[in-house]
Amino acid sequence: MIYSNFYNASTISYMQDILKTNEQEAVLHGACLGIGLMSLGTKDSGVLATLKEILFKDKAISGEAASIGIGLLMMGTCDLDLITELANFARENKHDKISRAIAVAISLILVNSEN
Repeated sequence: MIYSNFYNASTISYMQDILKTNEQEAVLHGACLGIGLMSLGTKDSGVLATLKEILFKDKAISGEAASIGIGLLMMGTCDLDLITELANFARENKHDKISRAIAVAISLILVNSEN
């Protein structure tokens, strides 16, 4: 929480390494939320790719956090291609947790888009 909306390349790199090398659901959950908060609204394509990779593994706990992390990362961007991709994945996956988290992510992506 102390790094919330404090984009620091070395800290982001450290968190991405954790996400790429760890398989524990609880660690991935915390790291996804943490990197989402640190990258709040930055649209960093490298972080987005890392979070998508975790989301598409289709594990309920880490996928839920990855979805919310994507929403935080892309907050306010109104990226319609990403919204479509997330909505399609929400329909196809078997975990309600991920589907609900994708709904939250889409709402974060659409923040301040009144049209």
